[in-house]
Amino acid sequence: MNEYVITYTAQDGASFRMNIVDRTEAAAKKFFRETAKECGRTFQSIELLRTDAPATKRNERETLEVIRQMVADLGPDSYIGTAFEGCFEDAEWNIENDWGNSQKRLADAAAEKVTELEAKVKELEGKLAQEIAEKQQARDEAQAVIRKLEAKTLSAEDLEAVASILENQAEEAEELAEKAAAEIVRFAEAPALPEFAAAVSRHRNHTAHAKSLQELLGKVDAIRANHHAGA
Repeated sequence: MNEYVITYTAQDGASFRMNIVDRTEAAAKKFFRETAKECGRTFQSIELLRTDAPATKRNERETLEVIRQMVADLGPDSYIGTAFEGCFEDAEWNIENDWGNSQKRLADAAAEKVTELEAKVKELEGKLAQEIAEKQQARDEAQAVIRKLEAKTLSAEDLEAVASILENQAEEAEELAEKAAAEIVRFAEAPALPEFAAAVSRHRNHTAHAKSLQELLGKVDAIRANHHAGA
């Protein structure tokens, strides 16, 4: 934009200078006359001060109205008008609040957030898969113990040790289920977050694992009872 210096005289004959930013000398003179008419100012001369002046809010508002009218003249179903939906409102907000927002920046920020969430979901899925694998391994190990118990007679001390292991594992699984339940409550107000879904999944898996261990423990206790009865 061009910045001009206009020299003018007031009603009392005193001389003053005024800086005006506009596209052309004619536009600057027009703006001066519109604002000076009721103040009794008389134009004397105009001088170009520089050609790289930043636009003023007046320039921004006037340009926005020109663009808005040009787009409106294209009709309600124009391609350009569709592309500009919401942009004029953003421009007005930027001008009045000295901000630099745009539809593109909002879209880019949203896309970046989606990428971050996708990465988080992938990370949570990996952790969940690892947890499931670990719980399955523990379940398989417990089943192997049961099969050994069914295949041979163990001493009372061995049966007690097995029962203790299963009881400890069951308590650990129940504690993990309680922690997952707390996480569910924590994110209950934002069920769309991946953390909420992960907590629900963990709670389901830990609860099922604890139940399975309790069932196995019941079988071991039954074997121990039979062992004592036959002793």
